Amino acid sequence: MTRAPATDDGFREEAPSPLAGLPGLAGLTWIGIFAVLASILIYGRSVLIPLAVAVLLWHLINALARLIGRSGMGHIAIPRWLCLTISILIMVIGCWQVVNLIAGNVAQVSGAAANYEANIRRLLPELLVSVGIEEPPTMAELMTRIDVGGLVARLSAALGALIGNVGLIALYVAFLLLEQGSFEMKVRALFPKPERAAHIRHVLADIERRIERYIWIKTLMSLLTAGLSYAVLWVMAVDYAEFWALIIFFFNYIPTVGSILAVALPALLTLVQFASISSFLAVVAPLAAIQFLVGNLLEPRLMGSQLNLSPLVVILSLSLWASIWGIAGMFLCVPIMVILLIILSQFNQTRPIAILMSSSGKVD
Repeated sequence: MTRAPATDDGFREEAPSPLAGLPGLAGLTWIGIFAVLASILIYGRSVLIPLAVAVLLWHLINALARLIGRSGMGHIAIPRWLCLTISILIMVIGCWQVVNLIAGNVAQVSGAAANYEANIRRLLPELLVSVGIEEPPTMAELMTRIDVGGLVARLSAALGALIGNVGLIALYVAFLLLEQGSFEMKVRALFPKPERAAHIRHVLADIERRIERYIWIKTLMSLLTAGLSYAVLWVMAVDYAEFWALIIFFFNYIPTVGSILAVALPALLTLVQFASISSFLAVVAPLAAIQFLVGNLLEPRLMGSQLNLSPLVVILSLSLWASIWGIAGMFLCVPIMVILLIILSQFNQTRPIAILMSSSGKVD
């Protein structure tokens, strides 16, 4: 056995590790981990999407329960179980009202489809000529190029998947609510050292605080945006103003793209309904102004640096999660990235990634 030569100060140099000659071993390990995680996210999305939605709803129920508990009844404290019950009832009633509103407006759209089609037939040739298409195709030719059957099939499949997942999401939420009572005991069992357990509680509390603040501020801003947009649509006598206000409310949870869709879709309906460019512009201008003022001036002031996510990271995560999980990924991308940022900042190996993801470079 060859011994390591002694140095001048009497210490012996360590023999090189057998793995030292393997180039990029750590990099290959990380690539393997990334590949496994990506495979789980892609091929397990049928299970992970309902679970992620359930976790978000569970968090929202608890946040609402805490708000009810803090409001109280004078000097009488409301029991925790009663706060949770009231919070669950509010969520169920709210979801039921949303479903009824959507179902009612779908029926009304079906009844008004003939009028919309007539306006499209009259308006479309003018629009095509205005953009330089001298010989616009006829409506019959356009309809043959649109795969209506495929569109209806995809829409039916999406609605069927949503309805099928409602029961699974409700089951997940129920079990999460049942399990949360024993969570503290599990933390103590997993981390016997008090200082380690305290650190884990601090990290989890940080995640909960940031997500709760994001949800509350985003909800309030979405309500404000939806309310102002409803007023504009009501004044302009746009059909289904309540429905579009609801859609605008949900779209505001999607970064950047949601604001664009929240302006474009009601404006396009206005164009189809009135077959008038002036009405279209009269709706686009105030809706765009509302989105800009609330989304770029008011919301950043209220949100502050709580999320600590780089805008570039938000856009990239929106594209990434939309490609992996579709529409659900667009809604969940910001909470997921906040959790990921906090977790990555806890380990020396992944801390540089968290710094790059942050908006200020500070992750403490």
